[in-house]
Amino acid sequence: MAMAIRSLLIFLCILSITVPTFSLYEDQAGLVDWHQKYIGKVKHAVFQTQKTGRKRVLVSTEENVIASLDLRHGEIFWRHVLGTNDAIDGIDIAMGKYLITLSSEGSILRAWNLPDGQMWWESFLQGPSNSKSFLFTSTSMKVDKDNTILVFGKGSLHAISSMHGEIVWKVDFPAESFEVQEVIQHHDSNTVYVVGFVGFSQFDVYQINAKNGELIKHDSAAFDGGFSGEVSLVSKAKLVVLDAARSTLLTISFQKGEISFQKTYVSDLVKDFSGMAVILPSKLTGLFAVKTNTATTFISVSSEGQLEVVDKINHATVISDALSFSEDRQAFALVQHGDNDIHLNVKQGHDWNSDLLKERIKLNQQRGFVHKVFMNNYVRTDKSHGFRALIVMEDHSLLLLQQGEIVWSREDGLASIIGVTTSELPVEKKGVTVAKVEQNLFEWLKGHMLKVKGTLMLASAEDVAAIQDMRLRSSEKSKMTRDHNGFRKLLIVLTKSGKLFALHTGDGRIVWSLLLNSLRQSEACENPTGINVYQWQVPHHHAMNENPSVLVVGRCKPSSDAPGIFSFVDTYTGKELKSFGLDHSVAQVIPLPFTDSTEQRLHLLIDTSGQAHLYPRAPEAVAIFQLEFSNIYWYSVEAHNGVIKGHGLKSNCDGEVANNYCFGTREVWSIVFPSESEKIITTITRNSNEAVHTQAKVVADQDVMYKYISKNLLFVATVSPKASGDIGSATPEESHLVVYVVDTVTGRILHRMNHHGSQGPVHAVFSENWIVYHYFNLRAHRYEMTVIEIYDQSRADNKDVWKLVLGKHNLTSPMSSYSRPEVTTKSQSYYFTHSVKVITVTSTAKGITSKHLLIGTIGDQVLAMDKRFFDPRRSVNPTQSEKEEGILPLTDSLPIIPQVSCLTSSSLPLPLRSLSLTV
Repeated sequence: MAMAIRSLLIFLCILSITVPTFSLYEDQAGLVDWHQKYIGKVKHAVFQTQKTGRKRVLVSTEENVIASLDLRHGEIFWRHVLGTNDAIDGIDIAMGKYLITLSSEGSILRAWNLPDGQMWWESFLQGPSNSKSFLFTSTSMKVDKDNTILVFGKGSLHAISSMHGEIVWKVDFPAESFEVQEVIQHHDSNTVYVVGFVGFSQFDVYQINAKNGELIKHDSAAFDGGFSGEVSLVSKAKLVVLDAARSTLLTISFQKGEISFQKTYVSDLVKDFSGMAVILPSKLTGLFAVKTNTATTFISVSSEGQLEVVDKINHATVISDALSFSEDRQAFALVQHGDNDIHLNVKQGHDWNSDLLKERIKLNQQRGFVHKVFMNNYVRTDKSHGFRALIVMEDHSLLLLQQGEIVWSREDGLASIIGVTTSELPVEKKGVTVAKVEQNLFEWLKGHMLKVKGTLMLASAEDVAAIQDMRLRSSEKSKMTRDHNGFRKLLIVLTKSGKLFALHTGDGRIVWSLLLNSLRQSEACENPTGINVYQWQVPHHHAMNENPSVLVVGRCKPSSDAPGIFSFVDTYTGKELKSFGLDHSVAQVIPLPFTDSTEQRLHLLIDTSGQAHLYPRAPEAVAIFQLEFSNIYWYSVEAHNGVIKGHGLKSNCDGEVANNYCFGTREVWSIVFPSESEKIITTITRNSNEAVHTQAKVVADQDVMYKYISKNLLFVATVSPKASGDIGSATPEESHLVVYVVDTVTGRILHRMNHHGSQGPVHAVFSENWIVYHYFNLRAHRYEMTVIEIYDQSRADNKDVWKLVLGKHNLTSPMSSYSRPEVTTKSQSYYFTHSVKVITVTSTAKGITSKHLLIGTIGDQVLAMDKRFFDPRRSVNPTQSEKEEGILPLTDSLPIIPQVSCLTSSSLPLPLRSLSLTV
């Protein structure tokens, strides 16, 4: 017996130190290090919580994404990214099994299968004019029964079959200025009410037969004070609207063909009212909310149209639409902000004083304010009603609240990245890392217990996920310190919401996040918006003692002439070091290749008046800047005017803004493209930090070609105006694509090529002395990719490779953009089978490694293609010396090798998808 116990203990000890291993094939290693999916800021949400099947929430976002999310964990079941111009107007569920989406200003209606997201049908709706769009599905729809869906868009009302998507009937409204505000169909009624405004002072009501679309009755009435257009439907035949001055509330009743107006001054309901009031969007029975300069006021509406204040809230408040949770009972959610938490109240529609639910949830301040709330109910085991709330935060994150806790959260702000840069990780010290990521004893024991459970196959799904997370964090590539080759970095990304994230390149995890106060709405800055993020301070000599920082640049308004905003953030800690507003606008930000003694990088900001401003504002920065004053040039592109201009600096600014850090500018050159024949669609330059290992290129027969290397080159693509639309918008005879290579210092055009019968969109990449661009050939009905290589003829005397080896050459003579260059170009075109979203190129610290193009396709794949496929010297029958050089035989199309492509995600924005790490 003792021997058996001893053997069992030894066996358990062996199991405790045994770690199960997993293997990959060699060609699979590193293809997909990490993959993250996002959907963006949610603007519509509907819950599907039937007893059978998975419980889910269907959402649409401002990034034109529709998705089905697991209500338990927040994971994505499926999602679809619609086109850039296919904005979603509304979503709903029909027949219990279809998600109905209305998009493109009410012109496209689609049905998606709920379990797998496949599109079931699609209908295109047309009408006489543009208008506000509405989607209406009756709440009395039975599962698996074909009911009609009402859609108002393009000035017409359509009835659509929910089963097949066919148009049952259509009604065009005669008045061109008729703006529909609500489409109403009562329960088990065959009459549809369409209410809206004609002009600024007329209210119209149309009664339509729901079965055949016949017009039953049309009533209208005028009000001298006008309407503001914001409507709150408070009952079946009663709505509330503000007058044109936004100081008077109008209760409009439209029962039995009679329209009546009842006025109530806002000042009679809200004391100390001044300015203009706003009706908050909501769908509550007998209740609506008005936001004024002092508070949010909730007002009830009696059956006679009398208004009465039920509550007044001074804090920031968000309300949900009404939710029917039992017969004749409605509830809605009310969210208020506290100091470090939010207060969630669920109130009954007809009884303001009774709270069905009252919870207080602690919330991270870095998420900002609540922007939207969607409510859902469920039945508890004791047959009572419970409620859950889906909230959308200021930073575009999505949270599910239930029973006073955050069930899950999603950082969907990462779907709208507007700027990205990199930051080095801390240097590893002997015995301990700067990031201090060592695990404590409890975590060590917990990890071993999880491994034992995994070995004995006793681990749950949560345990398996925890084990995988531990392996990722303990792997070499996930450490919070620098590696020898420089692969481990922090990705610093700026999102549209004004939030800054630091992502680890090893596993994609969020190291820290910061909602910038400087990019949040305030009295000084009403509608701030971010522009980009730049490296500000990169310590090299003091890397052990100082942290790197980034500069975030923004504006107080979306317009380019709005005052600028600066914010400086420590990339190790994620803390905002300082921020301040600028006394000038920001039209262009130019990082300069100079640093001061503290290793802060100099930046030149160009405002809308054409003046240049130097940062940091320090005497040392000005002294460094003055040394290179005459050699600083930049360019600007006015695509709408077809003009490219080159600029230089002159003396300090004059007038009110005169200081040592402001400089006047001068126009050096300009290129004007004829508007009747060419329109600018794409411009691209080389990466200013790109390293080129050698200028010489040894070719066959010991010959040498010299690359024309200049950081001042600009690639420009133009198309004929008729071909500036989508593919197929012009005939091959009407379309042409012209590309230029321009020197941005002198404005000289070094190369020009015309592609007849071709059009955009054009995606291009510029590296070293070559350019590769992608476009569509209308004559061949195929995509094409063209390569252009530029070589320096001024060094043609140095073609002997032995002169290069022995140093008998003139490669040390300086290259200047002021002198007229002697260049020659080589080009070649190839067919390409994929539509492209983005193209970039790999880069290394010394520029030695051979280049690969990374091509993001419309199918959300990344193709890695060797630059040798884009060699313009490829021929059908290469010579033996060319074969030895590595030149491939010429083919009319580029091969797509699946082994060197990997699936990516369209939820990652273009700046992140196109990033190639510099090592």
